[in-house]
Amino acid sequence: LLALAALPLIAAAAPAPKTDPLAASFRAHVAFLADDLLEGRGIGTPGHEIAANYIAQHFARLGLTPAGDNNSWFQRVNFAESRFASERETAVIETAAGKSITLENGIGLVLSPGNEAGPESVSGEMVFVGYGLQDKSQGIDDFAGLDLKGRYAVVLAGAPDGMNSEVAAHLARTSKGIAALDAGAVGVITVRTLKEAARLPWDKFASRGRLPRRVLLGPDGKALGDGAALKVRASIDDVAAAAIFAGSAMSFADVQAAAAKGPVKGFPLAGRFKINRATRLERISSPNVLALLPGTDPKLRAEIVVISAHSDHVGTKATAKPGEDRIFNGAMDNASGTATLLEAATALAKAPPKRSVLFLATTAEESGLLGADYFSRQPTVDVKRLVADVNIDMPILTCDFGDVVAFGGDRSTLGAAVALAAKAEKLGVSPDPQPEEAVFTRSDHYPFVRKGVPAVFLKTGWSDVKGGQSCKEAERSFRLNHYHEVSDQIDLPFDWTAVAKWTRVNIGIIRTIANGKTAPRWYEGDYFGTAFAPNAPKAPKAR
Repeated sequence: LLALAALPLIAAAAPAPKTDPLAASFRAHVAFLADDLLEGRGIGTPGHEIAANYIAQHFARLGLTPAGDNNSWFQRVNFAESRFASERETAVIETAAGKSITLENGIGLVLSPGNEAGPESVSGEMVFVGYGLQDKSQGIDDFAGLDLKGRYAVVLAGAPDGMNSEVAAHLARTSKGIAALDAGAVGVITVRTLKEAARLPWDKFASRGRLPRRVLLGPDGKALGDGAALKVRASIDDVAAAAIFAGSAMSFADVQAAAAKGPVKGFPLAGRFKINRATRLERISSPNVLALLPGTDPKLRAEIVVISAHSDHVGTKATAKPGEDRIFNGAMDNASGTATLLEAATALAKAPPKRSVLFLATTAEESGLLGADYFSRQPTVDVKRLVADVNIDMPILTCDFGDVVAFGGDRSTLGAAVALAAKAEKLGVSPDPQPEEAVFTRSDHYPFVRKGVPAVFLKTGWSDVKGGQSCKEAERSFRLNHYHEVSDQIDLPFDWTAVAKWTRVNIGIIRTIANGKTAPRWYEGDYFGTAFAPNAPKAPKAR
């Protein structure tokens, strides 16, 4: 009732532009989803529930089939949100020389809240495990020959130089926690490489020390995710790191110097590490929204192409002063991606393709891709039917772009589908301009990749239609001034010509995939295809 009552006000405040009807419809979606009424679409809030219901009602009007739990539009996702109940958290290092050093959270220590409510102390010996990576297919096992049971795993941040940036980001993100937990460790302590120290000053990193933590809960109520059941996750500054390596096989300075050249073999450390904290837990529920458009071909309709976009944003600013804007409206991030998904559903429902299409509006992307991760682990449709995912997250639509970037397009035949749809819109397809950022592992397509599903993540490129680079400046300006800021609102200088073109190219990509003679395939020799779909047929990569 609240949402319906507000609709006339929103429509009056955000008149449709006199332009392409597709852009006008797109704008209406963004105006609603990024309205103050929704208070930044934080998960577990009434505002995000309104957004989810808005999306579901759009699917219902199109005559799509509910694809959530129990034939509904929704898949409820449960989280444990942990916050510190203590006023001060500490870690105590007992060195090999018998000294005791106390670190305070937010100063020399960055410590996450725990998985259990109440006060807690966790003590243990420590073992250095190099970068803490493990991938048997690549012959990598930094844990080999080391006894971690009941101990802390001390790991270097990141991964060694020389690895493919996307593979390195994947292993750094997942294998440290998974391998440590499997080895019986009580926690992971991260220390910095010289590269990491140069990238991010410790004082800036330390400000994360008392942030809350969200963890997925499985149907059994237990923590779900990569190493989610580890008791402790902590990072320490270089002074503390020097103390825990003292008296061991290598000093911390020597470890950092060696890590700058490549992998470093692990060894036991001489001291002990003990954390002291108190945690407060809250259970949060938030929905993914799912709808299915059945395909028209009797055989191909069994295969499903997914289009995904996250509907959540980061809520409101707790530190806002009286009279200040406190709402992170998230117009570009990711009301625009959600609007693209809704317009794709509208167009495809009018002329369904041969394969079925699953429309997935995820929750909790801003909390670490948790909604998509949950769907990949507890799917409402048979994962074996999924043949591709096209993900949309924060397109920069303030510039009339002349090219697109298809992250992951060089890993599977999806790149060819993108190229065809882009050509129809007179757009080029450019390579990743920032491979060091490893974008392929940083949005909601990534959990699909880990289930062996070829995926592509489309972004607007840096070139403009006149052949210049003004769209690069547009992206730089957005990221510098509006990304995760209260200014990410509908009054940004959207280019409505670009909006319509962006929407059409995404619809074209889905149609191309869903009408293709063969399902998308990973390229032969691709790391992700080999690791997660080893038995699936592969395609030779065109030269």
